[in-house]
Amino acid sequence: MFTTRSHVAVPDPSRLLERLCAHLADHDVSVAVADDAARVVLGRARGTVRVAGAGLEATVSAPDLAALRALRATIASHVLEFTPSGTAPVISWEGDGCGEGPPPDFRLLTVVGTQTLTPHMRRIHFRGEGLGHLDTLEALHVRLFLPPPGVGEPAWPVMDENGRLLEQPAERRPAIRKYTIRSINVDAGDLAIDFVLHDDAGPGAAFAATARPGDVIGVAGPGGRGLRQAERYVFLTDETGLPAVARMLEALPETASGLVLAEVADAADVQPLKAPDDVTVRWLCRNARGGAPLVEAFGALVWPENGPGVYLWAACEHEAASLIRAGARTRLRAGRDQHLIVSYWRAGMAEEQHARRKLATREAQVAAGAANPR
Repeated sequence: MFTTRSHVAVPDPSRLLERLCAHLADHDVSVAVADDAARVVLGRARGTVRVAGAGLEATVSAPDLAALRALRATIASHVLEFTPSGTAPVISWEGDGCGEGPPPDFRLLTVVGTQTLTPHMRRIHFRGEGLGHLDTLEALHVRLFLPPPGVGEPAWPVMDENGRLLEQPAERRPAIRKYTIRSINVDAGDLAIDFVLHDDAGPGAAFAATARPGDVIGVAGPGGRGLRQAERYVFLTDETGLPAVARMLEALPETASGLVLAEVADAADVQPLKAPDDVTVRWLCRNARGGAPLVEAFGALVWPENGPGVYLWAACEHEAASLIRAGARTRLRAGRDQHLIVSYWRAGMAEEQHARRKLATREAQVAAGAANPR
């Protein structure tokens, strides 16, 4: 086993530990808290974070350095994130895996082919090495590192010896965007991602529109949450969540039952989906229907009081996701149904702004929970 330790002086370490644990648990990291100490499990790594004097003490162990560095980086980055502004804690690790290098989950991908699926969606096939950690349905998202146009050698991410990302030159720093793996074949080193194309293209759509064989990007992950076992499935999505839904449908057992409500611009954006026989796929075209077809279709669903346990998965624009989430609170049955409802984008807002807004909302919810304990 490899082991590394650190002690960091922070104001109000008990409160910081509470915020750290709440955030990690919200992102499906296993956390068990007792007596001002937390046991954390991330993949093959195990760690302990405890209040020690005027700070926090962290210990991480793992059977390989990649797993060790991943959990170490998770702890270090969130301690820095949740430390009150105006303070600058120094995190010094000692032990194994303390050298400078790329993040443990970072890989390079080379474009090997492209495919037009619909007028607004393009699939890009990549080749890469060491992709086994990305082959999971429990976490579907990855972070893509998209180099600035015209840059000779991008400034790929590098972590310092204490597990923190080094600041890279802005002119060579890749843009980071979250996408869903559409398909992956670890043995062949093949990975495919579907990109939504649109006129006001950000870095992701702009890259997809011009990608050619030989182009190189970076990838790190996985993250987020994905498929859960259930008696019945209900998937709600617009174009942005369609690759994730398609991948989950292909992984369902043939005996699965459920419903897919998929919102797209018009009939030209409908694409074939492989699903079990008892899963119905219903397409909703915005240009023909107007309004908010995904939200309206969810509101019209019949939810049998004594029906099978349902896994509700929804990914769409922020306002639609908020309305679906509000409806789910009143319609889903405690103890029987599970759900994951996320916003992949927000109308009129760049991804960085949307991510910051979501983080601020989560922080406010954590703070409210601490102020009003149950």
